[in-house]
Amino acid sequence: MTVTLKAADRKPELASEARRAVLRMDRTERPRLVVVGTGEVSPYLEYFFGPAIPLVTNVYYLAVTDRSVFVLRGSRTTGEVRRAVAVVPLEQAGRLVAKVRHGRTWNTLWLRLPQHRGRLRVNVSFQSRPELDRFLARLPDADRT
Repeated sequence: MTVTLKAADRKPELASEARRAVLRMDRTERPRLVVVGTGEVSPYLEYFFGPAIPLVTNVYYLAVTDRSVFVLRGSRTTGEVRRAVAVVPLEQAGRLVAKVRHGRTWNTLWLRLPQHRGRLRVNVSFQSRPELDRFLARLPDADRT
C-alpha cells in the first residue's frame, strides 16, 4: 500500500527544514514563526496542468525570528531549502509586504524584495492561514490592502 502525503501533512516537516536552514545561516537567530507557501504560479493553473507544475515552481518559506525576516526558496518536490532570497531586519520588514489577498482556499501575498525588481507572489494555503495572520501581525507598518 502506498501512502501519499498531502501538502498539509508535510507542513511541519517543511517548517522544520526552514528552521534548520535559518540556524545554519545564523546560529544566533531563533526562528519563532514559519509560513510555507508556493510561488510564481496561480494554484488554479496547478489544478489544470497537474503533475508538471511542481517541477517548475518553488516553495517559499517566510521565517520570522526575534530580529529578522528570512525569505527562503526551496525545491517544491523535496522541500529542501536551496537559498535565502532576502534577509530583512524586523524593523524594516513592514515594507516587505506589498499586498495581501485573502481567499477561501488560497491566500496570496506579494512581497517587495530589496534586490528583486518586481513583486514576488507567494501563495499560502488556507491550512496555513493562522501562520499568515500571525506573520502579518508581527510586521510593523505592513500594507495589508
